[in-house]
Amino acid sequence: MDTLLALINAAACGLIAAVLLWAILSPRVHDGIVIKVGLIGLCAGFGSIALRMVDGLKADDLVGMARSILLINAGIAVVILGYLLRRARAGHPLRRVPSDWVDLHDDHLHHVSGGKQ
Repeated sequence: MDTLLALINAAACGLIAAVLLWAILSPRVHDGIVIKVGLIGLCAGFGSIALRMVDGLKADDLVGMARSILLINAGIAVVILGYLLRRARAGHPLRRVPSDWVDLHDDHLHHVSGGKQ
């Protein structure tokens, strides 16, 4: 029974690590550098727990599990910090708006100058 429980936990941690890895590598997830570092810590923590639990837990795995849990806790703290920093900077007057990055092509310049070039 203990082996089955360890395998179920290993599969769950492996699945969480795979989803986190997808979030880290996917361009569809808009995260900053700080949040990405936190996600990497979470992925490493869950991945290491999955690897440790595949062959069952032994008494000498206690230190390694504590380190893996520390990685997860640090990753969560960094993700929360990154989120709070992002929320604090949202709407700040010194932030650039998306329209600042739009290309100014000839049609736009022609329209603004009233047809004169």
